[in-house]
Amino acid sequence: MVPASVLLALVSLLATAGVWALTSRETPERSERPEGIERPALRRIEALSALREWDDRRADAWAAGDVAELRGLYVEGSRTGRSDTRMLRRYLERGLVVRGMRTQLLAVRVLHQGSVTMTLDVTDRVSGAQVVGEGIAVPLPRDQASRRRVELQRVRGRWLVVEVRAPSGAG
Repeated sequence: MVPASVLLALVSLLATAGVWALTSRETPERSERPEGIERPALRRIEALSALREWDDRRADAWAAGDVAELRGLYVEGSRTGRSDTRMLRRYLERGLVVRGMRTQLLAVRVLHQGSVTMTLDVTDRVSGAQVVGEGIAVPLPRDQASRRRVELQRVRGRWLVVEVRAPSGAG
């Protein structure tokens, strides 16, 4: 079992180094894995990297008010994607965007991970966001931690969200 401090250091290193796992299209052979890291740890690192990259791209789209960019973060036909873009459009109609949105990942469990699909049980919260418009900047209320099941699909080398739902068995 890999100690938590080592896992966190590896996650930070990989996230900073360009997230090699996101561009890998095939499952690494045992000889290609960094020495001492087992497949479950690599799967968790890839999941964390994919989520961080996706959350950063979403925050950028909201800050820029870029509906097309936001829509591009979801697979075609995603109900979650339609809801997110509809909400951004409503903000834009009032001359507003959301800046400084940071998603804090509190817990991530890999439920399934294949070469093109991934299902995660995620607990997170959004912090630091503020609604910005002409002459206003209002901090959004502090978000509470939320648990969700996140389904992702790799499309042209990028992880896109299929749907985000309440976890199985949740009320």
